[in-house]
Amino acid sequence: VLNSKYIKSRTIWKLLSEHGKKVGAINVPMTHPAEEVNGFIIPGMQYGLDTGNDFAYPPGLMQELEKAIGGYKVLYGDMISLYTDRYKDLLKEWREIVKMREKAVLYLMEKYEWDFFMAVFYSVDVMQHHFWKYYDKSHPKHKRSEYSEIIPEFYRYIDSSAGKILDRLDEDTIVMVVSDHGAGPEHKAFYINKWLAGQGLLSFKKKYTYLWKMRLPHMMYKVLRRSGVKAIEWTVPIPYLPFLWRHIDPREGLRVHELIDWSKTSAYAGNHTEQGIYINLKDREQGGIVAQGEEYEKTRDLIIEKLGDLNDPATGVKIVDRIYKKEEVYHGPYTHLAPDIFVDMKEGSYLIQKEVYHKELFRLADKSSGTHKMDGIFIMKGADVKQGVKAENLSIMDIAPTILYAMGLPVPGDMDGKVLNNLFRDSFQEAHPVKYLDAESEGITDGQGVYSPDESGKMKKMLRDLGYMG
Repeated sequence: VLNSKYIKSRTIWKLLSEHGKKVGAINVPMTHPAEEVNGFIIPGMQYGLDTGNDFAYPPGLMQELEKAIGGYKVLYGDMISLYTDRYKDLLKEWREIVKMREKAVLYLMEKYEWDFFMAVFYSVDVMQHHFWKYYDKSHPKHKRSEYSEIIPEFYRYIDSSAGKILDRLDEDTIVMVVSDHGAGPEHKAFYINKWLAGQGLLSFKKKYTYLWKMRLPHMMYKVLRRSGVKAIEWTVPIPYLPFLWRHIDPREGLRVHELIDWSKTSAYAGNHTEQGIYINLKDREQGGIVAQGEEYEKTRDLIIEKLGDLNDPATGVKIVDRIYKKEEVYHGPYTHLAPDIFVDMKEGSYLIQKEVYHKELFRLADKSSGTHKMDGIFIMKGADVKQGVKAENLSIMDIAPTILYAMGLPVPGDMDGKVLNNLFRDSFQEAHPVKYLDAESEGITDGQGVYSPDESGKMKKMLRDLGYMG
């Protein structure tokens, strides 16, 4: 399970701390274990364990929040709301989490001195994944429902919280409202590993054919898993079976990488959050068979060519908008670890899924009806910020260097993104030219071993309940 120790560069709060700035961050993903900073960090999202004494930095902060506001929760997800239309517990929990988050942010803003404060409100993301089909009348699974106003309801919660935060700030404080992505409809799944198999680029181990070609009873998969069959990663917990046995295909819990015969596979897809394809490359993959150089490029070009002609047989319409080679998306010393190909389909309404057991290549999306979009939100205000200016050609990577610039600090030379200095008043730009520092070598941290197998299992379950892992 990914954690903050996998980050190979200094974070914005670490950089600010090194320059003597006081920082606070609450609910930011990928921040557990919390770093030692000149201030405080309360980790966010990827965390599904107890928020005990060592959860936040400094130690004891969670106990302080317990006394001050009555408790704190990071997130909530459950299998029932993910696979059915039973949302009572989900909505109850998230309405409570929204209130807790607001109380925590306002308390920390007033209790502690800070130069930089970052708070993430995550609830709208969960609501959009679950309730887009009720909100969007053009969605193929749309139905009239009491849930049609859930997404606007949670935006109003966040708007109210933002208003209370602004009420506590003076006019000189620079405020940024940023989303890490946009949102929109998710219509269909494309089972790309099945497609790769059909192209002769992926093969399966014969010994596991019975696991994915036939739908066996749920309890059979439980028995097989307990007997040591490695190809079964998870099964539906017994307490959930009365509600979910019809809704969840037990084959969803299969480890696809265990089903694959790597000695006969040239390409494969991993988790759906990547939306990419890996070439089974020698010297990178454990069972790699494709040689670096000419064979690699030929394999990649072949896949790109065939994907470009792909149609949805139900509509006859081409579904691929654009295909990227990884070097068009990433650069730097870890590019070799990224998927070799990225696929953008129907403005993100079609998504790659790794499962192999469906008969069809395309099916209506089942767990989620809303998904992420490339274009998000950016709003900035402050005494030194221009008014009425439309910011264009932005990237989320521009935020960190712009924060450093706004706080009068130099930007590391190896930091991605550009400084949005054109959004500041001319007088501020003249008095504060952009400054850069030479890139420094970083101490490489290792995220392996941070969590025990039991902790990793609990966190994977939480991410599955939220729909981020298959």
